[in-house]
Amino acid sequence: MAVKFTKPEINVREKLAELDKPSGIAGEAMLRADTVAEQQALIGVGRKNLIINGAMAFSQRNGTSVITLNSAGSVLYEFDRWSRQVQQNGKLTLQQVTDAPSGFSYSIKATTASAITASGSDYYMISQRIEGFNSAYLAYGTSSARTTTLSFWVKSTLTGQWSGAIKNSASNRAYTFSYYINSPSTWEYKTVTIPGDTSGTWIGSTNGIGLRLMYDLGTARSDLHGTLNSWTATNSYASSTGVKLVQNASATWQITGVQLEVGKVATPFEHRSYGEELALCQRYFTVMPNGILGVSSSTTSVVYSYHLPTQMRATPSVSLTSTNQRQGDTVAQGISLTSASISISTYANSSVAAFFISGTPSANFTPYRTYLYEGTGSFPAQVHLSAEL
Repeated sequence: MAVKFTKPEINVREKLAELDKPSGIAGEAMLRADTVAEQQALIGVGRKNLIINGAMAFSQRNGTSVITLNSAGSVLYEFDRWSRQVQQNGKLTLQQVTDAPSGFSYSIKATTASAITASGSDYYMISQRIEGFNSAYLAYGTSSARTTTLSFWVKSTLTGQWSGAIKNSASNRAYTFSYYINSPSTWEYKTVTIPGDTSGTWIGSTNGIGLRLMYDLGTARSDLHGTLNSWTATNSYASSTGVKLVQNASATWQITGVQLEVGKVATPFEHRSYGEELALCQRYFTVMPNGILGVSSSTTSVVYSYHLPTQMRATPSVSLTSTNQRQGDTVAQGISLTSASISISTYANSSVAAFFISGTPSANFTPYRTYLYEGTGSFPAQVHLSAEL
């Protein structure tokens, strides 16, 4: 007589994970990974960090200068890829500093310049806007939306619950997260795992805003307060409870080592080479160096064409850092400009910046003569080219 045996199904991955074996934390994570993509992320295959300048090493605009945050309501970039927005002028300062945890050289430091009792209209935050071309593979807004993990180093004079968020371009889908600072004035490593959003409208492979990462520094506006640790159809990025930096005189908050990657486990920070990280920053902002040749187009202006160091996200806008600027005359003495202004040319695109610099010259330009762009002493103007999101 035939005898038939049956046995219950087992999950081999889970059983292996339960074995008493020297696999370590990394081995456990590999065994529990649900997909090949998660395993690739764990062993560092390919580029993984969606954040640019996460180590806060680049500050092309301001260097290590202390920046008092004015221009209330405006989104301004003080450091490469990191923007800020405030409701009241003069209440916060930002600075790139060399105080950083082991393995890093820089951090961004926020300091309360003047403590306030935040009203219902107040908001204070720093954020990074991630381009759609870089975030599209997360597949947010679909059933295939990927889980991501945010990790960072943070330090503050204030302890307790802090908050931030991931949001879409339209600011109508948000995941508000919390993290805790346990010890004052001590670098602490934080990780936040964020499930992929299967709802809402998210920008795909375009050069627009794919998603936003935001850190709250003291927002009081109730419509910007969200339910913690869940996706909601809101514009929130802060918790209604917890620490509010701007309400505490001389309080500080610092951050570095920011990484956003696919997977349920935070992996070591991806240190890209200096040149590669700089090129990533220059897609959005760059400073034209001295020594670029231009041609006078009239007795009061010069037209320049500058081949950009990397293709920018879009045709850049141009600005001068001073109204005093100087051109070197290749035939005679240099000519200085006062009341200098700059305007983009129709020939400009994401690879070449073409623009006019005009003003009141110390001597008339000779039309069609070549001039050399230079910044000197009392005529220090630099050309800033921006294609920020």
